Amino acid sequence: MFKNIDLSNCETTQDVVNELQKNGYTNITNKNIQNIDSLEDILATLENKINNQKSAAKTPAPTKAPSYTEPKAPNKVDTKIPSNTGTKTPTNTNANTGLSAYANQVLQLVNQERAKAGLSAFTTTPALTNAANKRAQEIVQSFSHTRPNGTSFSTALKEYGVSYRTSGENIAWGQKSAQEVVTGWMNSPGHRANILNGNFNKIGIGVYQSNGRLYWTQLFTN
Repeated sequence: MFKNIDLSNCETTQDVVNELQKNGYTNITNKNIQNIDSLEDILATLENKINNQKSAAKTPAPTKAPSYTEPKAPNKVDTKIPSNTGTKTPTNTNANTGLSAYANQVLQLVNQERAKAGLSAFTTTPALTNAANKRAQEIVQSFSHTRPNGTSFSTALKEYGVSYRTSGENIAWGQKSAQEVVTGWMNSPGHRANILNGNFNKIGIGVYQSNGRLYWTQLFTN
């Protein structure tokens, strides 16, 4: 009896009655199901199902061990020790490279003044020019013959490897042309004396621009 009916999904007696009635056993109710000779089989099926469900609930699902990723070793940083190359003479740090034309014009103008006075023309060297350009940058910070580090202007000559017996310096700022700055120097007794000093035969001329203003220097040596 009821062998072709699947009662495995039934959990209560009412579920069994409902399932049997759906399959044509409409005369079966909660009251008369007690008289059915296969009720023991039905109840046994329900009991097995319940026991299986309880067993499944008690048995925990296997827990997967957490994965582990081997940490990467930190990137190696190579530290290079610089070789001892000795002390180098600083090069020209003047970024205003387009101002060299002004310096050339100043050289021509002061040599004209020296020629008028019967003096030999100044010559120049790259080292003197570099030292003068350095001083032109420095007088932006401190308009003085004393450098920003507190030393005399002549220490710039030593920094750039210039050999000399005596030295002098002219400085100016704000003039817009070589002619204007040379005229100003020639109209000043102290500056004029440096330009026309017969003991000086070399000159370095520096020009630097900052905030739209030109800064001018002359370094004299012999």
